[in-house]
Amino acid sequence: MRLGLSSEAAPDAGVDELIRAATRHGLPALELRAGDGHGVSCDRAAVPHAIADVAARAAAAGIGIVGYRCTGAEDDAALATLATALRTTVIVDGDDDAEARATRAARLLAAGTDAAVLLRGGTVVDDARRLSREGISVVWEANPADATLGGVARALLEEFPAALHHVSFLGGGPETVMHEGRGIGELMGRLALAGFGGTVVLAPSSPRYRVAWSTWLGRHGGSGCGSKVSDRSLIALSAPSAAGSAS
Repeated sequence: MRLGLSSEAAPDAGVDELIRAATRHGLPALELRAGDGHGVSCDRAAVPHAIADVAARAAAAGIGIVGYRCTGAEDDAALATLATALRTTVIVDGDDDAEARATRAARLLAAGTDAAVLLRGGTVVDDARRLSREGISVVWEANPADATLGGVARALLEEFPAALHHVSFLGGGPETVMHEGRGIGELMGRLALAGFGGTVVLAPSSPRYRVAWSTWLGRHGGSGCGSKVSDRSLIALSAPSAAGSAS
């Protein structure tokens, strides 16, 4: 099991800044989210060799790109080109329900593109059970606010471990102190005991914490244009000292 970083943690950061931040914290993986500032896009104007260069720069730094999370609005052919250039998996997300996302993932898989479906909420286990029977991998968005982390982790790892591509852990990094007693320890323990060989990607639980994440990542310039640490809608937390830990 390894830890990674979502581009959502610094949505205005370029890809090289994300690579440096991940390296600084000993996080050997990145998940890129469509629409963030990393500059990797499946727009038809995107140049495949430029995207491939991003993957090469990440690899040179010892960072693997574990997925590109799409929003649901992207063109399938453009997604396939991007995934091939990045040498990564398309994570199908968006406003559609799990069944619609699964249909799209199946279509991408049939076309030769590696794809997985993002699952969240109270139906994760049932959805994962159905998708695993269809040969579709899943990414579980684990949210401590659901208060069922351990139970969901147990079901996923016992019933269909091969279908679990990676875990997107909301509220890791500088937020972990806020979620004590919500099953984080049980989640990490179950993953470790099961010998989970995938990635746990750390991501913010809310944009409200972007100042805390910016500080934790070592982005001394702040959290983006126009942001104010003094803004009461933003929350700054103490950064943990142990680099590379879920907390």
